[in-house]
Amino acid sequence: EIKVGDAFMIASGLSMGSDIVSSQQSYSGSWGNAKTSSTLISCETLDARSSAWNAILFGKRALEEGSQLMMPNGRWCQIRVGAHTGDVCSGVVGTAMPRYCLFGDTVNVASRMETTGEAGRVHVSEDTYDLVFGAFADWEERSVSVKGKGEMKTYFLVEQEQ
Repeated sequence: EIKVGDAFMIASGLSMGSDIVSSQQSYSGSWGNAKTSSTLISCETLDARSSAWNAILFGKRALEEGSQLMMPNGRWCQIRVGAHTGDVCSGVVGTAMPRYCLFGDTVNVASRMETTGEAGRVHVSEDTYDLVFGAFADWEERSVSVKGKGEMKTYFLVEQEQ
């Protein structure tokens, strides 16, 4: 999990097996007055379909749990879930306070799915939808303007009443 402001980001399917590490580069140097050190590893998942499916299940569960929490301001917790599928680069950045970071277009699009979504709903990109279609009951198609991407076809998971 990566904390981003008041949001959390999860990455499903990251693998560090030697058969999928395509490149590794280390950098040590100075940036301004601060010393920095980082290692970047480019990786991809072995099973995108199950990784996407697990991310959606996690998002659904987070919505269920969040909806049962009362915030200190007396309001019920409301969260948005956004998901996108693709390759990322990851690594630990920093020496004084090292942080595990994810980088790349996939991270940016996933963030846009969350910010353009609605509270209490799972919002996915077309890439993720293509992997999980049929695994979940119903989807609502929409078009969203995404910074740096233009119009994107996206989908909301439609929850069935129990």
